[in-house]
Amino acid sequence: MNPVVPMRCSPHAVEYASCFLVLLTTALHSSCAHAPKEPPVPATTVVAPRVAGEVSDLGAVHPGKYRASNPLPLLQHWKHPGAEPTETGRAYAGVAAEGLSLYAYLQDSDIFSAADADELPMPALGDVVEFFVKPGVERSDYWEVHVTPNDFFLDIYVLDRAEISKGGSITWEQVVPFTAAASAARRRVTVAEGSWAVELVLPWRAFGLEQPPEAGTVWQFAICRFNYTGGLNNPELSSTAPITALNFHRFEEHHDLVLP
Repeated sequence: MNPVVPMRCSPHAVEYASCFLVLLTTALHSSCAHAPKEPPVPATTVVAPRVAGEVSDLGAVHPGKYRASNPLPLLQHWKHPGAEPTETGRAYAGVAAEGLSLYAYLQDSDIFSAADADELPMPALGDVVEFFVKPGVERSDYWEVHVTPNDFFLDIYVLDRAEISKGGSITWEQVVPFTAAASAARRRVTVAEGSWAVELVLPWRAFGLEQPPEAGTVWQFAICRFNYTGGLNNPELSSTAPITALNFHRFEEHHDLVLP
């Protein structure tokens, strides 16, 4: 097993900001990957079933709690339809009484994060899974929650994408003001030999709601990933959403999530 080693991070914010800018604004192009014979077909609309209770088999590829949820593969759609990363993942969505319930299973031969606290620029520090949830096309706000394999997290509440991406790029300094809000999301993380998994429950009150939305309500969401192997260079990126350019904030291309 490759254990998660929580290394001490550099205290210099400039170094964080530099890494964060490069990772968020550089489009990575892979060479000569052959299209699979039967490429996975990304789901543009996802119908979320009702779920309840804890995940008794946390770390499973398809846990029992989400048995009624269709698996969403993490792919590299911006390269070509159905392009698969070297290390794959599966994600699931469900609706619980307390909030939107999301689960990600991630293959990983080199599980690593240098994060040693919450609210750091996690994509610059190692492996991370990112959960994007937007409460409908009529609203401009959305949550972006990062979780690392060593159980640190970053909450980002974006009121308007235009505000976080002024100038055409996203820097850590631009992100910091959006980390002040707390989603109160509940999470569980487990690490195994060659894989790790996360369950995230994002409460309805994070969206200003006291109870689940009405049946048939449509939200947008995506589950994305930075996967590092052998150091903090050239991460392999993937997403459940069929985004056509390497920008995880393209919520117009995220899944439509139909709530029960």
